[in-house]
Amino acid sequence: MIGQNTIKFIKSLNLKKNRRLNKKVILEGYRLIVESIRSGTKIDYIVINENFQKELLNIKEFENQNIKSANKSNFNKISNTTNSQGIIAIADVKKYFNQTLEDIKKEKIIILDGIQDPGNLGTILRTCVWYGIKSIILTSNSIDPFNLKCIRSGMGAHFYLSNIVQDNHINVLKFLKNNYKTIYIADMKGSNLEKIKSNTNWALILGSEAHGVNDDFKQFKHITINKIGQLESLNVSVAAGIIINKLINNY
Repeated sequence: MIGQNTIKFIKSLNLKKNRRLNKKVILEGYRLIVESIRSGTKIDYIVINENFQKELLNIKEFENQNIKSANKSNFNKISNTTNSQGIIAIADVKKYFNQTLEDIKKEKIIILDGIQDPGNLGTILRTCVWYGIKSIILTSNSIDPFNLKCIRSGMGAHFYLSNIVQDNHINVLKFLKNNYKTIYIADMKGSNLEKIKSNTNWALILGSEAHGVNDDFKQFKHITINKIGQLESLNVSVAAGIIINKLINNY
């Protein structure tokens, strides 16, 4: 059974400053934990509610894992979901917290500027992994990518990425200018996405639906998804999927 010190430590990871200090994050939910293990993520230990269906642990991903148990009362103290599946893991993510822009190779990348919704961010990360994009940059005014809701939404996508770097927009701007010739901004007013042909490594900047991208980024080429219907805008995660699909497949 886990003790009070373990409970206190896990609860502390709800705060961004403690995640950064300890370079650990909470994973909650069976599928998320299994996918994270499959990605090669280092799991410090797994905590299960004593009422958890232990037969679910009888898969190869849980072999050699450090598994602890907790009674219902103590498990509820560390759970962050309303209808918990009864399983939580603590993952070591020092790899990401030690990264800088200079760690990113010249490859296709996504830059997220001012994205605040954790569900949108998690979905974008999943889309990036699906299309083989390895590096994500977030500006400082974006939500913490290791926010608990973002991790749940990402469903393990975080841990398939080589780089997740967060920095201020000035440093990001310098990095892009020094390393990329082809830089796109997703914008309501720009060149029709269907006419874009890009065979080189590119960078795509996506801003929040409410505020768009920082003015300093607006010097780059604006591209837009052709609108047929009447709605004013697309959800940023949906737009990201459409644009990435087009740029990757380049048809």
